[in-house]
Parts: sequence; C-alpha cells; structure tokens
Amino acid sequence: MKEFEDNPTLMYIHGYASSGNAYKAKVLQQMFPSCKVVAPTLDYNKLLPEAIQQTLRRLIEENDVRLIVGSSFGGYHALCATQFFEGPVWCVNPVRDVVATIQGLLMRGVDERFVAERTGGAQSVQMADGERMIAAYSAFDERVFKHLPRRDRQLSFALSTDDEVLGDHRPLLQLFPNTDTVIWRDNARHRFYYFNELHDAIAATMR
Repeated sequence: MKEFEDNPTLMYIHGYASSGNAYKAKVLQQMFPSCKVVAPTLDYNKLLPEAIQQTLRRLIEENDVRLIVGSSFGGYHALCATQFFEGPVWCVNPVRDVVATIQGLLMRGVDERFVAERTGGAQSVQMADGERMIAAYSAFDERVFKHLPRRDRQLSFALSTDDEVLGDHRPLLQLFPNTDTVIWRDNARHRFYYFNELHDAIAATMR
C-alpha cells in the first residue's frame, strides 16, 4: 500500500516498564520511514494518570500528531486520549481493567523472574507506588475511561487470542463495539509479535 501522501506525525505510547525506545516504536518508524514518530517515555510508577494525559495532549498539539498507536498500558492511555484527540487510534492488546492489572503487577512485583522477563529489570512496582497507582487509576477510571466518547469511527484494535498477561479481550470490544478495524492474531502473546504486519491496516485508517 502506498505511503501516506503528506507524511504526518505519528505517536507511539509504550506499555508498562517500557520506554519511548521500545521495539514497537522502532518498528512503527520502519513501517513508515517518511513519517515522524513521537514516542515519549512515561514513568507509569511515578506519574499520575492526569499528568500522563496532559503530557500526551501537549505533545499531540505541539507535533500535530495525526495517528496514535498505544500498546498495553499505553493502549489504555491511547483510549483515554480520545477525550481530546479526534484522529485515528490503534490499540495493541490494551489494558481494559486498569485497577486489576495494577494489582496483578503489584503481586508479581515480588517475583524477580517476572520482573526480569517482562521488564528487563528496568522497573518494578513497589508497594507504596502500587497503592498510590491503584487509588489514582481507580478515580481516573471512574471519571474518564468509563465516560469516553463511544466512537463510531477511527478506533481500531490489534488483539491476541493468547494474551498471557491480560487474558480474554472480548469484553473490551463490548465497551467499544463501533470500531473501524479489529485484527485478531493467534500465537501473538501479549507482545503481539506480528505488529509489523499491521502496516497496511494502519495506513488504511489514515485515508
């Protein structure tokens, strides 16, 4: 499929314990080499969800971002960004039940093997940070996520049938039934190993 004609700026929002230098951010740039990819590094352990959304909104406005791709925890924040961003959004195995997910991370934070495998040792949820995150996201979820505009266009999902971290994504689609595109992949795991195959589908949503 032909490259974007006007070479817009794209944004990638990384998942928990990752960074703006994440694999998917690099692949997104490779997929669309003539586009600028803005990929901020967000410390989910320290920044409150409101601060993250403020940062994303500022970067979107400053860079005239035309499309957002968010993965996992970043997918949750990409969905929440639809409260002010009207362009196409792609969510790759996004977090739906954010409080339960943080609670799961908190329990696994004492498991050094999990931390090493999932985060490369970059981050772990400490008890105090975890409790603070749960309180902040519980309030944010009630105030923002549960009241997002139910778009009838420009919202797409790439989902794994075997997500070992988040499990079954079908309840997510019940929350967002009117989507542009839903792509399911077997044997993709939480990392969605077939991300590079989304080129044509992502490009199509920009037209």
